[in-house]
Amino acid sequence: MTVTRQEQIIELFKIPRQCNVQYLYKYRSMESHELIEGLDAIFKDNSIYLSDPTSFNDPFECRPVLTIHRSQLKNYLYIRDMIRKQHPSKSKKEQDKLIKKAKLMIQDKTYQEHVYTEFIKTIGVYSLSQINNDILMWSHYSNKHKGLCIEFDASQEVILFGQALKVNYSEKYPIVNTFDIGNPKEFRKALLTKSNHWSYEQEWRILKLKNDGGFRKYYFPPELLTGIIMGALISPEYRDIILRWVSNYPTKITLYQAKINRTRYQLDIEPI
Repeated sequence: MTVTRQEQIIELFKIPRQCNVQYLYKYRSMESHELIEGLDAIFKDNSIYLSDPTSFNDPFECRPVLTIHRSQLKNYLYIRDMIRKQHPSKSKKEQDKLIKKAKLMIQDKTYQEHVYTEFIKTIGVYSLSQINNDILMWSHYSNKHKGLCIEFDASQEVILFGQALKVNYSEKYPIVNTFDIGNPKEFRKALLTKSNHWSYEQEWRILKLKNDGGFRKYYFPPELLTGIIMGALISPEYRDIILRWVSNYPTKITLYQAKINRTRYQLDIEPI
């Protein structure tokens, strides 16, 4: 029996996480009505949205160096199985014609890119951080310290945030076999590798395959939202909005205030 790409990648989520983390954090801005509405959904619906990775604004994101098998036999077997699955009603002669055509196409880098892109754009991704006091992240993702940072409980591995996987950082693009993307190792390289320039983010990612829902809204138990950190330069208006969210939330949320340290270039996160 042929193992499908989706079935192979399921093995990815059976691999133990690389280290234990109690909490993961999401930096968010409040500088527009649309952004506040998005935050409103987190507090009122207990929902987050996993995005298609091809929509990310980083042009280096999820763009590995693509290759194919050196073995002609492996390439042939992959194409044969793909054609048989996609065109089960066609005769063997018709399938053989399609296989012959596909064998020529797979040498084309543009075609390899197409195969890869068609696959990853079905995946939902939600990025979080292991740290809550990084000055650059507060500047970039929380509107220059005027926004907030949300704390989620990631200790339960079978529930949304506990399913997050750690991002690895590298000086070079990973080399990924287009036709072996179903292998957990190749999948990890493609979706969980970023440039060393981003290592300060200490990022983790929730990944959802197409069969598991892909990119869409996901709901979480309310008790997994455990804390809110208000930015060091948050306005009274935004502070009041956060306090309303917290007061109406069904479970306890611990409030923190980020404060600028006066002797070191750092943020101090203090409970309110």
